[in-house]
Amino acid sequence: MSGSSNGSELDFVQAYRKAADYCASQDRCISEMQLKLRYWNIDKNYISKIIAKLIEEDFIDEKRFAVNYAGGKFRIKGWGRLKIAAGLRARNIPASLIRQVLSSFQMDEYTLTLERLLQKKLSQLGGDTPVNRQKAAYFAASRGFEPGLIATQLHDIDLSEF
Repeated sequence: MSGSSNGSELDFVQAYRKAADYCASQDRCISEMQLKLRYWNIDKNYISKIIAKLIEEDFIDEKRFAVNYAGGKFRIKGWGRLKIAAGLRARNIPASLIRQVLSSFQMDEYTLTLERLLQKKLSQLGGDTPVNRQKAAYFAASRGFEPGLIATQLHDIDLSEF
């Protein structure tokens, strides 16, 4: 449902339907939707009204988005809290909501994920040496895990597998 071939803008109803369809396919946040509406050349006067109606109709829910984003990035991509928080900040999610979502992570599962990540990286690097530990630590930090937690996990890691 795009504008006509001569480049005319969509009317409010068409723009709302297109935005609702876009939101129905996956959770979206307000900033992503604003970018998409501007990309679609929707009349600037309509954008805030469309966003408000999408929120009212529960197509957009920032908390739901933040929870799903954080959970997916942690479970599927193996990201740590720092990288997840940066991704949420980039999408203009409020800091209080970011703290709330990240505090809901189960620490046992979080440290186990980090431990597995470090063990896998050390194995790929050819074993447990000081240089490989440093490389594994840098890798875990690039994934968004906290430096103090990385150091603790490297200290406690089971070396029997190497």
